[in-house]
Amino acid sequence: MSPLLADAQNRNVPHLRSVRNTEAAPTPLEVPTMRQRAAYLLANSWKNFLLPTAWLRRQLRRSWSPLVAESFVRPGGWRSMEIIYRNAEPVDWFDRQALRDNPISMAARNRRRVITRQIADLIARCSAHSPVSIVGVGAGPGRHVQTAIVESGIDPPRVSAYLIDLDDDAFEYGRALAARLEISRSVNFLKGDARHLREVLPAVAADIVKVVGLAEYLADAQLIEMFRALREILAPGGSLITHGLVDAHGTGRFLARMFNLRHVRRNERQMQTLLKSAGYRVVDCVVEPVGVYPILTAERDDT
Repeated sequence: MSPLLADAQNRNVPHLRSVRNTEAAPTPLEVPTMRQRAAYLLANSWKNFLLPTAWLRRQLRRSWSPLVAESFVRPGGWRSMEIIYRNAEPVDWFDRQALRDNPISMAARNRRRVITRQIADLIARCSAHSPVSIVGVGAGPGRHVQTAIVESGIDPPRVSAYLIDLDDDAFEYGRALAARLEISRSVNFLKGDARHLREVLPAVAADIVKVVGLAEYLADAQLIEMFRALREILAPGGSLITHGLVDAHGTGRFLARMFNLRHVRRNERQMQTLLKSAGYRVVDCVVEPVGVYPILTAERDDT
């Protein structure tokens, strides 16, 4: 077992970087190269079916990759996502595969950039009339929302963000991020269940609701229940941003075999159907260039 994997059980939160300083300029969205697409086609049958699972795991456990180590401990968790977003120089071949060549990692960085920009634009639009309230569900450290507040260019005191998660494990890291971005007074971390939001936020009418990195772990009935609860706190004219997940490059089976990471897959039409069932109308859909995440913006359908 690599020292990184052994240390992942009790490691402190990842090193924070300042979004204010590093993301002022637009970053191009990532698109798989022809080499990468060919590699997916050639390698998938070996990774997904032919190579023994135990042998593959042994090879991966020898890697120095922080992302691989974290994926064995908390697959798909907020620490893994922070490592993916940071996208540091790979430390070995397996790390390069996980960070730079894995379509899920590329798509997650695209998703973050697209949704952060969408939230920032909504903040700027809503702030023209009144202070802005944002609710993030399954928020972890709240990076999307916090970065969007900064990118919006709006005076932070005009924005109130309520970042909710069943697990408060990421809140310390999120508060440190808010302090670095100088928006601590705008950000509130709350432990609670999104299906019972009125117990957590009894008096909030949200202009923007963000559900990112959560829908792919919920069954249809659970997701509809949550969307209906969020609809009750969404202000008239407010926007909900969420996404589906499509296994566009055949990597889902490998993630399940190695890390027991299993996603509920839904394309754009399936997400639209669920949102409609919960009382929304979809007003925009963008599929990021890797083709994994259809990103939807919806509003309350009061007709």
